[in-house]
Amino acid sequence: MMDWGIVLAALIGLVGTVLTTLMMAFRKENHEDHATVMEAIRTIGGNVDKIDTKLDSHIDWHLKGTNSGQVSQRNTARKPTKKA
Repeated sequence: MMDWGIVLAALIGLVGTVLTTLMMAFRKENHEDHATVMEAIRTIGGNVDKIDTKLDSHIDWHLKGTNSGQVSQRNTARKPTKKA
């Protein structure tokens, strides 16, 4: 008669080997996804830096020539309204 302990140990080893192989395959794919995401983050980060610089210059433009937070020159002309 067969010893069930040996069969059980072999099955556990087989399942563990299959799971480890699958995990390693997904891990390689995860590295590729990580690289794609990091490239997107770098692109977005560069755009945010550009927007930050533009916003700082725009705020400085508004503050230039102001008195107590009020803009000294304003365009008070109204835009024409669209008729329905």
